[in-house]
Amino acid sequence: MALLKNKIILSLLSGALLWLSWYPNGFTFLIFIAFVPLFILSDKLFENKKGIAFWQGIWASFPAFLIWNTGVTWWIWNITPPGAVAAIVLNSFFMSCVFGAWHWIKKSNLPKITIPLVFIAFWCSWEFLHLQWQITWPWLNLGNVFAVHPKLVQWYEYTGTFGGTIWVLVVNFLVYSLFQHREPQRTTENHRENLFNLRHLRAKKTLITLILIIITPILISLIIYKTYTIKRENGIEAVIVQQNIDPITEQFEKSNFELAELIIQTAAPKLTPNTALLVSSESTLSSTINEEQLFNLDIYPNAAFQLFDALFQEYPQLNIILGLSTVAIFDTKVTPTAREYYDGFIEYYNTACLYNLDTIELYRKCKLVPGVEKMPYPKIFGFLENLAIDLGGTSGSLGIDSKQRAFTVTTNQGVIKVGAPICYESIFGELFSRFVKNGAQLMCVITNDAWWGNTPGHKQHFEMSRLRAIETRRYILRAANTGISGFIDPLGNAHQKTEYEVRTAIVQTVYPNNEITFYTKHGDYLARIMLAIAALIFLFVVVIKCNKMVTS
Repeated sequence: MALLKNKIILSLLSGALLWLSWYPNGFTFLIFIAFVPLFILSDKLFENKKGIAFWQGIWASFPAFLIWNTGVTWWIWNITPPGAVAAIVLNSFFMSCVFGAWHWIKKSNLPKITIPLVFIAFWCSWEFLHLQWQITWPWLNLGNVFAVHPKLVQWYEYTGTFGGTIWVLVVNFLVYSLFQHREPQRTTENHRENLFNLRHLRAKKTLITLILIIITPILISLIIYKTYTIKRENGIEAVIVQQNIDPITEQFEKSNFELAELIIQTAAPKLTPNTALLVSSESTLSSTINEEQLFNLDIYPNAAFQLFDALFQEYPQLNIILGLSTVAIFDTKVTPTAREYYDGFIEYYNTACLYNLDTIELYRKCKLVPGVEKMPYPKIFGFLENLAIDLGGTSGSLGIDSKQRAFTVTTNQGVIKVGAPICYESIFGELFSRFVKNGAQLMCVITNDAWWGNTPGHKQHFEMSRLRAIETRRYILRAANTGISGFIDPLGNAHQKTEYEVRTAIVQTVYPNNEITFYTKHGDYLARIMLAIAALIFLFVVVIKCNKMVTS
């Protein structure tokens, strides 16, 4: 009973440390010791030799990960209570499976020095998988924890957030190793003294290594921060509008004409003849618009876009980026998410739109929110398709674009390419960087964070854009319906952050950048390396166990 109580306490302690380390709790550096209780817990589990190691690891660590997921992402409940329960429980269980697999591997008599590598490789592989598959929810990837400290992770331009994940886990293992350098109980005094001196020496080396591992990345980051020069050439004047519309009632009660009128009225005090870019949020115009009609406005006049046309008469160099709900109609079922519509098929999209005097361009959101904009694995869960939640004027799974395309913005300073990832896409580092690889010199994140209410959700979401700015060295213009809008420079510094539930517009000069960072060029290469290591270790252990079964 005492052993069981100790296990529970260790698991709860780890969960509390993980939760407290996350923004906005304010104790970020607790992340460097948050896994230590779990590592000690793994050792204690081996005291009980009964049971299957994999399942022991799962059930022992599950309370820790449940506390972490619940404490940090409880606000999902404001969108969908069933979705919140599913996300929190499943995410906690998957994390526990990683711990369980590592705990099982530890029984394979691998060299002791490889045990930390196994856990780091497994955890990075899990985070990488969580960026790729259809049940994706990488909000708690460990590297995201430093979003509120951009000065300390400037090296993310080389590693992305996986560099942060590895940093966190290496430090945790070094702290854990200090607990292992205790005086052992031995029968002879001389033997005890010799072993104590040896362990004391190892502990000193571990402590020095620990200090260096913590300090070195921080020093490198501060040097980069002090020496990096933001290129201030060909700057353009940009205005961000935060319209502050209730997404449940007001957004769908107003017509697209009324919503466009509101955007123009809010932006008007900030607009000047030099304004080149006006950015509004995801779902700025919430009523669904047919894309064919959108590309033929001379044939199919749209009252909202006629308002924008009138604005262009006064500000001819103005470009508008805003969020739409669009639909396309096809003769055949072009994608699995296209649904029957009279004698054809129809596809709905969550869309970013560039509109100016000369052109209209669209980008359809590629990374959809599971259970909200997309039903994961429709062949398995297709019967639940119509239960997908209505967040954009329709229900059911949405269609996606073929690539992360950049808009062509024409200004008095010349042509500038602008990427416009939508909401959830801003937490996917490699996907975000593809806009830059496809030419984007500026980035606009358009989002509707009002769904979560005044909770930590919109604050955490804003902070993640600071990491994307560092990784790509791009100015980011973040436009939220409400939540936090603002400008983020290539060093991750936030400027003119707006308040929640405030209708306002902000203006700033921003500068395009053509630099391609190492991370932008190579993406999540660290994760792929760790994935390869994890696969090799797993196969090696399976072969060893199979051989033992054959020979026994």
